[in-house]
Amino acid sequence: MTGVLVACLAVLALSVILVVTRVEQGPSMLDRAVSIDVITAALMGFVAIMSAMTGRTDLVPLMAALALVGFLSTVTIARFAAAESDEERRILTREELEELLAREPELTDDAAPVHDVDRTEEA
Repeated sequence: MTGVLVACLAVLALSVILVVTRVEQGPSMLDRAVSIDVITAALMGFVAIMSAMTGRTDLVPLMAALALVGFLSTVTIARFAAAESDEERRILTREELEELLAREPELTDDAAPVHDVDRTEEA
């Protein structure tokens, strides 16, 4: 029985490692949201296996809290992702960001429109 639980822990650890690479690579925010949801489910699996190994039943509320946090985080990310367009949702590469910043006109302090309260306008 202990061998099966240790094997389950190993499979969960491997899945978390694979999913963390997916969180890093992206390419969209929704991919990252699903990956975080999978990590939360794996954490619930770790707690369930540890509960089974030790015979502790007081860890069940912890699993319920993890399920609630996972659900709320997924719903929150989906809510904010729905408000963005496809172009805004995409994460820029380093080259795209540098190109975007190079095209953006630079404003100095003198070029910015400023309201001068001491200046009187004479018509």
